[in-house]
Amino acid sequence: MLDFSSMNLPPADLSFLQERFGELAAEVREAWEGSPHSGEEMDTPRLLGQAMSQLIDMLEPETQGDASVAAEINTLGEYGLQLIEDLSQLAMGLEQASLAAEIEQLSLPYALWIARHGGEIKHLAPVVNAVAQFANQTAHPQHMTDLYTQCCELIDATSPACEDSASSQPGHPWRLLLLNRAIVATRSHNPELMEPAFDAIVECLPGEAERFFAEGMEQMSIIDYPDHVREIVRRYFVVHASPRQLH
Repeated sequence: MLDFSSMNLPPADLSFLQERFGELAAEVREAWEGSPHSGEEMDTPRLLGQAMSQLIDMLEPETQGDASVAAEINTLGEYGLQLIEDLSQLAMGLEQASLAAEIEQLSLPYALWIARHGGEIKHLAPVVNAVAQFANQTAHPQHMTDLYTQCCELIDATSPACEDSASSQPGHPWRLLLLNRAIVATRSHNPELMEPAFDAIVECLPGEAERFFAEGMEQMSIIDYPDHVREIVRRYFVVHASPRQLH
């Protein structure tokens, strides 16, 4: 059972990712062997575990490279995110929802590793899901501050192609990442995080600003936020979402 009073963000470390993915792949394989799939010729969980281990072995030397390896990091990075998603979906197909969620959470530290080594992130969906999972594990302001910082790293490393394609797709992961970052900023209770996150909603997602701040005001009436947080949300609501009077 998750401890919702605390949250330990996993390290963006390849050794950790390799070990943890292997452990989770073994759990999926155990569930697989107890399912009708066990009679299939291909041992998918084992193959995914091996593929991730080999991938990380390939990535390790890249930490010593220069800008010329960026393209390779992008390619290998996207492959790793796909492996994580594949294993998570396999666990979900085996009716192992909590295990699937644990696997998907690895998308966050893996994407952060890509970002911190000069790579671009294109496959955002599992990463955004992982951010949301961690955000819902605790309401502690300091934990939210840490997660906000990581959201900023992800946004900075997101491929420009994601932002371009998001303009015509309301549910695009890039849009959800901006919205989730603003929610995390609110839960941090820190005005220095809230205001730039809110400004990004206004600037990048003008069509969603009204609903976002209206829903924010609803949350202020439900949750006991500090007065200074309520004032900031109210200020943005008045400017961007409050009903306009006809004159």
